[in-house]
Amino acid sequence: MSDQVETAELFGAFHARGDAIADACTRCGDCFNACPMTGPAGIGDADPNATAGAIVDLITGGEGNEDAVRWTEACSGSGYCIPACKHGINPRFMVQLARGFARRNTGNTPLATRWRQGFQMMSRGVRVLSRLQMPPETLARFAPPRDERSSPPDVVFYTGCNVLKTPHIALLCLDILDLLGVDYEVMGGVGQCCGVYQFRAGDFLSNNKMAYATIDGLASAGASTVLSWCPSCQISIGEVSLPNYELQFGEKPFDLNPFLTFLADRADQLALMMKRRVEKRIALHERPVFPEVTAAVKKLLSVLPGAELVEIDVPRVGTQANSLAQLPEFKRALVQRELAAVADAGVTTLATIYHACHREICDAGDGRSFEVVNFMELLGEGLGLDSEDLYKRLKQVRDIDEIIEETAPLIDAHRLDLDTVRDALAFEFGAKAGG
Repeated sequence: MSDQVETAELFGAFHARGDAIADACTRCGDCFNACPMTGPAGIGDADPNATAGAIVDLITGGEGNEDAVRWTEACSGSGYCIPACKHGINPRFMVQLARGFARRNTGNTPLATRWRQGFQMMSRGVRVLSRLQMPPETLARFAPPRDERSSPPDVVFYTGCNVLKTPHIALLCLDILDLLGVDYEVMGGVGQCCGVYQFRAGDFLSNNKMAYATIDGLASAGASTVLSWCPSCQISIGEVSLPNYELQFGEKPFDLNPFLTFLADRADQLALMMKRRVEKRIALHERPVFPEVTAAVKKLLSVLPGAELVEIDVPRVGTQANSLAQLPEFKRALVQRELAAVADAGVTTLATIYHACHREICDAGDGRSFEVVNFMELLGEGLGLDSEDLYKRLKQVRDIDEIIEETAPLIDAHRLDLDTVRDALAFEFGAKAGG
């Protein structure tokens, strides 16, 4: 296949899907009205019909308008727009596709360089932070050698990239699969990225190349089901790249499902395995991105002995914490409102669900009347699985020199370069040497 033909086929899937959306969309604006980000983004008074029409213009090669471009930049992936659409469209994909086209229309920087620095910094952070928390033999659980099999595994557990910064969460996932007797393979890491960095930058060609390589890698295990941990990966592969792949090759090689819904389907089995009571009043740090995941977490909490779920009346917005970065003041106000509501409710525990949220607020319980843990820690506690949140420990230390001293054996074991470690810690925690 020539480079020109390959480029046309890879890029063509986005054009074809954009054209199909344009044919189905009535420009009614229901998706715009359902979006929680329009007000904070300063476009709450924009005309919904005209803005939806401008989104369609963007995904079909036009320039859109200022309100539409602003909407694409503010999109946090909440997903409230999906049930609001009565025409079979996924408006979350539509708006995020429009964002990519809008970004392609601006700037003189080559597309391939727009995402590269962010991707490289993420890759460095994952590599360093994971190794400061796990010895080589534990890290090897996430990259096991491919064994010769007589039959495919039951499932593939796809970690994505960033969860390995908080490896205790992913390790608990594997431990629980072991308890359930599930035959699985683990894949993920920056070498099997979902392509979200490229998609956000509008580099659709690089997105498809990276995502298709990951899809082929996941499919190579032969399992019909792949379980994703990361909601960004679930969107990027499940809503962006798998449909592109199916459009180009005629079939999907597997179904991609959130890990926690898989666990919830086995809640009765897990209930019989509980070993400890978890006497805690628990509020959830919820995200609306996948309502079925929130429902799954609540179902699993219901079989946790001693656990009491306390509903907190706060806005639920975004995919993960990092999806709100484009509106920092709005994001900060949401966090403060939630922490105040949790304290007022008298709960003992605020439980995060997703890893990026956990990284952001894991230390927010310091000096408050409640702790902050990840939901998987609670589930693991009930099942008798011990875990330690070393990411929280590193974040609480903050001082780079102290962290390096504390993790020196792991730095040596992994042969990490000290300058790279310092740079990664400074970027992750905003820490400084000697302060």
